[in-house]
Amino acid sequence: MLSLKTPRQISSDATVLAHVQAPYIPGEYIAHNKTPETLHYLPSLPWFCITKLARFPDQVQAIGASRITYTPPELEGGYDILRALIPSLSSPDFSWSTVDPRLWATIIQIYDNLPPIFRCYPIPLDDEYLPVLQEIEPTPQFCLITILELPGCPDLSDANIVKLKHLHSLCALDASWTSISSHALKILAGTLSWSEDGGARRGPWGLRILRLRDCPQINDKVHPHVSKFPLLSVLDLRGTKCKADTFQPFGPAPTKEHHLYNPTSLRQCVALLPSEDAIFSSRHPFTLYVNTLYHPRTKSPPRTRPLEDVCVTFGGPNSTGFVVGSSRDETIPRKWERREKKPRMVTTLYDEIAAEELSSQSKERDVLSFYNRKGGLAPHTSSLGYAYPREASQPPSAKEARLMLFRPLPPWAALEAATSDAQPLKPLGASSKVIVEVSKSKKEEMVHYANQLAGKRRKLQEQSIQEVPVATAPETAELSRNPFRRKQKSLNVEPPQAAKEMDGSKASFNWDRWRKT
Repeated sequence: MLSLKTPRQISSDATVLAHVQAPYIPGEYIAHNKTPETLHYLPSLPWFCITKLARFPDQVQAIGASRITYTPPELEGGYDILRALIPSLSSPDFSWSTVDPRLWATIIQIYDNLPPIFRCYPIPLDDEYLPVLQEIEPTPQFCLITILELPGCPDLSDANIVKLKHLHSLCALDASWTSISSHALKILAGTLSWSEDGGARRGPWGLRILRLRDCPQINDKVHPHVSKFPLLSVLDLRGTKCKADTFQPFGPAPTKEHHLYNPTSLRQCVALLPSEDAIFSSRHPFTLYVNTLYHPRTKSPPRTRPLEDVCVTFGGPNSTGFVVGSSRDETIPRKWERREKKPRMVTTLYDEIAAEELSSQSKERDVLSFYNRKGGLAPHTSSLGYAYPREASQPPSAKEARLMLFRPLPPWAALEAATSDAQPLKPLGASSKVIVEVSKSKKEEMVHYANQLAGKRRKLQEQSIQEVPVATAPETAELSRNPFRRKQKSLNVEPPQAAKEMDGSKASFNWDRWRKT
């Protein structure tokens, strides 16, 4: 999930700090995604195939490039495959929030000639299936683009803009009135990369429209970073610290192109792009429109407030008083109230029954209120779309118009050429050869160094031959592994110096030494 919300810091009872992410709010389509147990018609074979294939929308292209032409039913009550897959499509209050985005992505990849309502699907940024839809590769027969319009979003910052790297089909981005700086665009441009096998682009390579209006932290340092997007054509820098002269090859937009800037919404801007030019891989792209961060909270069934029963108990025939009872919460009396001795009223059978009934109702209500409590963090409620403030609809001044930058729209083929040049080198294999150009002087130094090494190696070999082999030490008895056993004395112990001296082959007694003793 592409959530921009930062985790909240909480403290437990043991004063242990922890960061907790708010719970995910599922889409409304989860409740409508169940297959009905009984159908009023016999499903067709395409219905079964698409229903099973909808779980893997990123694998639909594996079946081939052929597409099926959708034909609406001739009769009003005729069988329609679209209404069979989406029963609520014919409803006057139809909403895409009740349709699984995977089913929508599967239908638009299989069928041609679809109704115009299928051209755009609104989806929040943290939807769990949005990353899966970004894995769908563009082809000449099909193209899926993403529009991210978050003007004034307080959650978008330099710290989390890197999460937009998963939007591989991002075509238009509106980050006006946010706290991002030029460093954020450096991070976003750094996400342009390739997959591990080098066969697919990763990151927003196809970005064409970028709005940074009234972002005070944006300055001229953003120029080298926005230049890394090869298809970027519309750049809005009004209200920033930038100068128009430093953003070549961009120039002030001509008057006829002012409809591509604020206050026109991004959906309208993308629709107004010239369709005769091959600016996308397909001439009729489908759109994922992201204008919210989270799904709206599902409406829980209304809670019925417990009724407060009031009963009036009258006394006997001769009594003029009465007792009014209520089922509201009973409070525990204080100590000083319990100590007071009040005159005890004479209770009747009606009073006892009413008190017992009120007490049971109060206990039941306390139990229900206790188990209805919900702990933890509340889910996010940023489900409303972001829009421009009213002052943004004013016509631009002459100074602001200079920062409405524009350049001619590059064709889609320019992206193929740019990415082929920027594709990283693959790791060298075992059979690869490296060719390095070395100067003549460097070669002579390398030969001299190699000769020195050969001479040193030759001297070491000669010295090793002349050395006398070292005698091996006498074998010793194997030591015992028992730590408590006494160590054996060595068998090769030299005898003490004898009193006799040997000279030659004869042994003679030393009389001089004997006399001294």
